[in-house]
Amino acid sequence: MAVPDSASVRVRIAPSPTGFAHLGTASTALYNVIFARREGGVFVLRVDDTDVERNRDEYEHVIYEALHWLGLEWDEGPDKGGPHGPYRQSERLDLYRGEAGKLLEGGQAYKCYCTRQELDAERRQAQVAKRPYVYSRRCLTNPPAGRTEFAVRFHVPGGEVVFTDMIRGEVKFDAGLFGDFIIVKSDGYPTYNFASPVDDATMAITHVIRGEEHLPNTPYQLLVVDALGYTRPEAFAHMPLILAPDGGKLSKRKHPEANVVLYREQGYLPEVMINYLALLGWNPGSEREIFSFDELVQEFSFERVQHGGARFDRKKLDWINSKYISALSDEDLAARLQPFVPDLDAGTLRRAAAPLKTRLQKLSDAKALLEYLWTEPPPVELSVQDRERLQPAAVALSLVQNWDPVAIHDVLAEVATSAGLKPNDIFMPLRLAVTGKRISPPIGDTLALLPKDVAMARIARAKD
Repeated sequence: MAVPDSASVRVRIAPSPTGFAHLGTASTALYNVIFARREGGVFVLRVDDTDVERNRDEYEHVIYEALHWLGLEWDEGPDKGGPHGPYRQSERLDLYRGEAGKLLEGGQAYKCYCTRQELDAERRQAQVAKRPYVYSRRCLTNPPAGRTEFAVRFHVPGGEVVFTDMIRGEVKFDAGLFGDFIIVKSDGYPTYNFASPVDDATMAITHVIRGEEHLPNTPYQLLVVDALGYTRPEAFAHMPLILAPDGGKLSKRKHPEANVVLYREQGYLPEVMINYLALLGWNPGSEREIFSFDELVQEFSFERVQHGGARFDRKKLDWINSKYISALSDEDLAARLQPFVPDLDAGTLRRAAAPLKTRLQKLSDAKALLEYLWTEPPPVELSVQDRERLQPAAVALSLVQNWDPVAIHDVLAEVATSAGLKPNDIFMPLRLAVTGKRISPPIGDTLALLPKDVAMARIARAKD
């Protein structure tokens, strides 16, 4: 059976709505989008919602929200429609039943009436014998009588399953080791290794780009594709997993930092996440680390994708984020900062944007740096020496006519030089007096962002 007419390249992701949007989902979506855009193809979002106990509608919307934030827009999907819908697996059950019926009629599948207890007993026997478990085919040769509840098993023909992976080259599996696997559960819902290849075929998916954890699933799925007479996808690419810092798989259960939305809430730029995720497992072939999305589309190739997993490095992400922030225009940075410092008016935030650029690793850092503007800090304990240094600084500042960053900085630098001090000997006690902290925007900006009388009052309080 040939696939329907379609664009020359069609790719997809098929996340399960069973929790927060995982970085791995975002990474897989990114590689699919890059490939589709480079080839002028179509990117499909399909929702694998056949896990009835764990799926939630709100989780589906969380996936949409995360991908929208990253700018990874799909061309077809549950919310957009398209020529190969429906795009939720729960709405395609009749299709799976029909395809399973064809396999049953052709002898390529059979009904399995075994109970869970009977299958568990078979597995225990295999463990005792120290051999891999393979289903006994009891229901193929001698099915128990009088039972009505059944699953559907695929009759594995044996032989070798061979396919080409764009990263790993030719891959071979011995199908004789698989055993007959279930394609439809007793509740009528399809298993992943049945629904996924049927969907890919009927949605005309040409290239399957997904995480390497799905590599062992591929031969099972190709057996289904071949048995149903579908055309195989043109190519597969199994991307390396994202690993936790300890080297283990970055999982939803163990690693809350795998949540994409967390990075939006902490003030990482979406274009930074795209840049960084692309570098997890892909080597551009140079020392370059900063790429726009359009540049990734031009530069990315599967030939430079590594085989092993890539560790998630928060320090590297912070560094890339700081580089992007420093390159933003003042207007753009001010607009992006607004949700993180809602207490500030637009004008003040616009004036704060430029001096903040060298201080921010994340947009959320701005709140701690600027909260002195709307909350008076508690009194600080300064040394006698620092209080003495505030006296000439206060006098000089009182004479400043133009309360702007350059004038303030220059007069304070002159005070330090006249006293034979380093600039920071004056800047630091002033910073502590005005903000209550040792880190703030440059001292001229720190003071200029406050009304002059407020700044002078805080300095007077600290030096007395």
